[in-house]
Amino acid sequence: MEQWRKNLYVLWLGCFVASMSFSIVTPFMPLFLQQDLNVHTGVETWSGLMFSAGFFTSAMMSPVWGSLADRYGRKIMIIRSGFGIGSIFILQSFVTSPQQLVVLRAMNGVLSGFIPASTALIATNCPEDKMGRCLGILQTASASGHIMGPLFGGIMAQFLGNRQTFVAAGILTYLATTIAIMGVREIARPKSLGRVSIKNDLKLAFSNPVLRLILLACVFIQASLTILQPVLSLQIARLGHADTASLSAGIVYSLVGVATVIGAPLWAQRGDKIGFKRVLVLGLLGAALFNVPMAFVRNIFAFGGLRFATGLSLAGISLALNAVTAKSVNAEFRGRAFGIFNSFSQLGGGLGPILGGVTATACGIESTFLLTALILALCAAGSSRLLPHVSPTPSRD
Repeated sequence: MEQWRKNLYVLWLGCFVASMSFSIVTPFMPLFLQQDLNVHTGVETWSGLMFSAGFFTSAMMSPVWGSLADRYGRKIMIIRSGFGIGSIFILQSFVTSPQQLVVLRAMNGVLSGFIPASTALIATNCPEDKMGRCLGILQTASASGHIMGPLFGGIMAQFLGNRQTFVAAGILTYLATTIAIMGVREIARPKSLGRVSIKNDLKLAFSNPVLRLILLACVFIQASLTILQPVLSLQIARLGHADTASLSAGIVYSLVGVATVIGAPLWAQRGDKIGFKRVLVLGLLGAALFNVPMAFVRNIFAFGGLRFATGLSLAGISLALNAVTAKSVNAEFRGRAFGIFNSFSQLGGGLGPILGGVTATACGIESTFLLTALILALCAAGSSRLLPHVSPTPSRD
C-alpha cells in the first residue's frame, strides 16, 4: 500500500478517536456547572467563558505549533498535542470551582492541534489532484467522532457521572495519539526553515490574497458555529427533557456528526468539480436557513431534525475552508498556513460562546439561533462577493 494511503487510513482512525474524546464532554458541560459546581446564577455566561477560554489560548498558540510543524514535522505535533490534551482532560475531573475549570480549559487550548496537524500532514503528503477527496475522507473521521463522542459522553454522564466522563476523554486521547505514533510516517519531510518567526509567517499569510480573505472570513464563520455551545443543552432541557438532558443533548449533538459523515464526501466530490468557493457559499446559506426555525420549535424531534439538516450544511463549510486554505499556498508553507488558519478559527470560536452566553442572558436562548442565522447569511454574501474563485485541480484518474 502506498504510504500516503496508509497515513490517511491511520490518521482517519486517530482523528476519529481524538474527535470522539474532544466531543465527549461538550453536551454536559453547562449541566456540569449546575450539577457539580453549583453554579446557578449566570450559568449561560459562565458556560460561554468556559468554552471560549480554550479557543482564545488555542488562537494564540496555533501559529507557533504550525511553524514548529513546518520545521520539525507534523507527526511530532500530533503526538505533543495528544498527550497534553489527554492529561488536561483527566485533571478536569478534579475541579471544584468554575474558575478552575476555565483555567484548565484554557490550558487545553494551549496544547491543542491534533486534528489541524493531521490535516496539514495529509494535505502535504497526498497527491495534489486527490487533496480534496483526502480531506473529505479525513473530515468524516472528525464527524464520526462527533457522532460517537456526544452520545457516549451523554450516556456516561447520565449513568456514571460527569467527572468519570472527563477521565474517559483523557484515556481516549492517549489512545488516538498511540495510533498515530505506531502507524504514521511522513513522506514529505519539512525542509529546514531556520529560526521560526511568527511575525514573518503572518506577513506571508496576509500577503496571499486568497488566504487573507479566508482567514478573515473564518473568524466570523467560526463564531457563528460556536454561539450555540453554551445554550444548546439548556435549550434541550427546556424542551421537556430536563431529567435526561445530558443524554438528550448527546443524541442531538451526534445528529450533526451523522449528517457530516453523509455530507462530507458528497461536498468533496462537488468541490473537486465546481470549486470550493461555491461549496462554502452553499453550505453557509443552508446552515443559516436551518437555524431560523430552531428558535421557534418546541418539539425535541423537530429540533433534532433541524440540527441534522444544519450538519449537512456544516460539512460543506468545514471542508471548503480546509481545501481552499491548502490550495492557496505551496506545500512548504501548509503546516504554518493551517496553524494560522486554526488560530483565526479558534479566535472566532472563542468569540462565539461569549457572544452566545451574553445574548442568551440578555435576550433569551431563542435569540441566539436568530443571531447565528444572521451571521451565517452575512458570511455567505461576503464570501460570494469577495472570495476569488479557486479552480479545482484536474484529476489524473
